[in-house]
Amino acid sequence: MVPSSLRKEVLQKAHDCIMSGHLGVKKTTDRVLSNFFWPGLNGDVVRFCQSCDICQKTVKKGSVMKVPVQETPLIDTPFKRCAIDLVGPINPPSEKGHRYILTLVDYATRYPEATPLKNIDSATVAEALLDMYSRVGIPEEVISDQGTQFISDYMKEFTRLLDMRQLPTSPYHAMANGLVEKFNGTLKSMLKKLCAKEPRQWHRFINAALFAYREVPQESTGFAPFELLYGRTVRGPMYILRQLWTKEDTADEVKTCYQHVFELRERLDDMMEMALASLKDSQKRYKHYFDKKAKQRDFRPGDKVLILLPTDGNKLLMHWQGPFNIEEKVRLNDYIINIRGKRRTYHANMLKKYFERETPTDPMTVGAVMTLDAAGTGIIDHDEEREEGQDDLLDLYSKKQQTETSKDVILGEELGNQQRRQLEELLRKFEGIFSDLPGNATGIEHSIELTTDEPVKSKPYGLPYRVRETLKADIEDMLKMGVIRRLPLPTPHQR
Repeated sequence: MVPSSLRKEVLQKAHDCIMSGHLGVKKTTDRVLSNFFWPGLNGDVVRFCQSCDICQKTVKKGSVMKVPVQETPLIDTPFKRCAIDLVGPINPPSEKGHRYILTLVDYATRYPEATPLKNIDSATVAEALLDMYSRVGIPEEVISDQGTQFISDYMKEFTRLLDMRQLPTSPYHAMANGLVEKFNGTLKSMLKKLCAKEPRQWHRFINAALFAYREVPQESTGFAPFELLYGRTVRGPMYILRQLWTKEDTADEVKTCYQHVFELRERLDDMMEMALASLKDSQKRYKHYFDKKAKQRDFRPGDKVLILLPTDGNKLLMHWQGPFNIEEKVRLNDYIINIRGKRRTYHANMLKKYFERETPTDPMTVGAVMTLDAAGTGIIDHDEEREEGQDDLLDLYSKKQQTETSKDVILGEELGNQQRRQLEELLRKFEGIFSDLPGNATGIEHSIELTTDEPVKSKPYGLPYRVRETLKADIEDMLKMGVIRRLPLPTPHQR
């Protein structure tokens, strides 16, 4: 049984030291139980391992559960809300010096746009966006990450003049802009295959890749982006091949301009209604499977957290940094954190609660209430340096004769005569308690419930020769003092 003053040292040796390896709760608990025990040991080990600074900062990022995904509002108007992003730098650059691709995806129709860029300063990006808007219309809302070219003063003025609303996502949280991020992956995969023979001509294949993406139906909407935007099926390579083989040449019915516009509007409304229903089902299905491995995690202002941030040398290598303090909760899963004097917004998936290790009670505060004999109670001063070769053993039973009794108790002068008599009578009644020799306590009991009757087998190990005689002498002394008793071994027949 380990006293409370020594439990932290046992836990440090079992988890923190170089020979312990910072293992998990179960292995640390097994290591402690092989030699020690105290009530509440399992909870102490959990809290100790949970508050280890090294373990908290080196835990795998995938082991921290994500929060449930939020359902984004469905958009029923083409190019009312768009998502933009940048791809690059691309190596090798095109023969004309392009190193980046600016991409745009419409939330309602999934219709994509892309254009190659030589640089990505705010003026160049704004000019390319204006060229896209001139073909599809000016959106009301634009979602982007927090790249400097998207949140600069120049871009803020650009969006203000066009009466658009900027919706920047939280840093290093690609899921918040997942629509355009997924398209970027598809576009890069297509370009890699299309320009395999001419890698420096990749900028010439962008329009072909966009046509291929726009022509086929999307799984989420059930329609091709071209159909949802223009209300008709695009005439592509497959349509032309079918006409050449079948010699079909269907003449379109001649309609008035008003009739054409009216029917086109009805067709677009019907298609958008079906696309929204398909999007809603797809969104629910995605949320259902995503939330199976998610758990809502909330933080409060003042909580200490670790943030998953990239290293200075490699932006793709993420590790936990901190701890930092939560300042404010701005949305359901977004929090403002003060990092070296700068207020930044981070998503809950990038955060992990930091557990501080509890500071043990100062042993000197105990001495202010009661003075204990260090030899009699087995308290060791760990600040004293041990001599080389000295055994690091806890000598709990160095005293073999009683030197203190109830008569050594000093009564306060403030007590009256009657109080003194009552207290002296109480001391005589419980005289056995006031001893500096270890004994048996009958007032406190602790029950250990076993989960199985099967005995735990532990491989015996030999003691060093220099401590064997000391151990035998200690056992004999404890037997004489009644601290322990011999347990008769079962006979082979009883076994």
